[in-house]
Amino acid sequence: MIEQLSLVSSLTITVGVALLTSLLIWLRFPWIINDEAGIRLLRGVNSINRPGGLVTFVLSSVGLVLSWLAAFIVPGALSRTLADVPLMIAFAMVAGATGWLFWIDISIHRLPNRIVMPITVLSLALFLISLIMGVGQADRSDDHLWAGAGTPALNGLIGALAMLIFFVILNVAGTLMRRSTMGMGDVKLSISVGLLTTALSPSGPILALLLINGIAVVHVLILLATKRRQWASKIAFGPYMLIGTWTTVLVGAAFL
Repeated sequence: MIEQLSLVSSLTITVGVALLTSLLIWLRFPWIINDEAGIRLLRGVNSINRPGGLVTFVLSSVGLVLSWLAAFIVPGALSRTLADVPLMIAFAMVAGATGWLFWIDISIHRLPNRIVMPITVLSLALFLISLIMGVGQADRSDDHLWAGAGTPALNGLIGALAMLIFFVILNVAGTLMRRSTMGMGDVKLSISVGLLTTALSPSGPILALLLINGIAVVHVLILLATKRRQWASKIAFGPYMLIGTWTTVLVGAAFL
């Protein structure tokens, strides 16, 4: 019989990793932003160039809530084996960074490499570990998954590659047409979007893209209607990507 990840273990892992991720971002915040002008544009930053208590509490709470919900919802869409542990850690890391990335991108239109890249690299490594663990359990799996318990991880890796290619094409097309388009931070973040949404279902990225673009269009139209934005204004696309991703993970998982 294949060992399963208990709810208590899932909660401990996801909440613990999310809070640790948030703490590390707070501790390394000046190094992460690496720009005095950028730090001054961020509201709520104190004299030591770190977010104050209220901002830190709110941003950490976002990660706490997302990771707590993920602990209940995500395992049901995975392999239900110990191969899910690395995947849950990856979900938790992204959850812990979500509030910070959202706040920073809205404030200074930047997704810091020093947050996005470590999480992306670690998540890819964790998915590879899960794949190796899962394939080793393939002959014991009774779920008839095409790569055994490693199927969610393999799906996630394929989805990450597909999402990256899609966003690179959009970025290159925008550059060639000399139009304002998504930045490289968004392109790099797309890897995590692909990992998380495709791990739950091969159709996850499609739903995520529909949500991301739908939310962005509605929000931009509202801003234009209220004259808070002009057509030529740049927008931060990262928050839409994060909202679409977590909506897919936490709500869409029930329908995928």
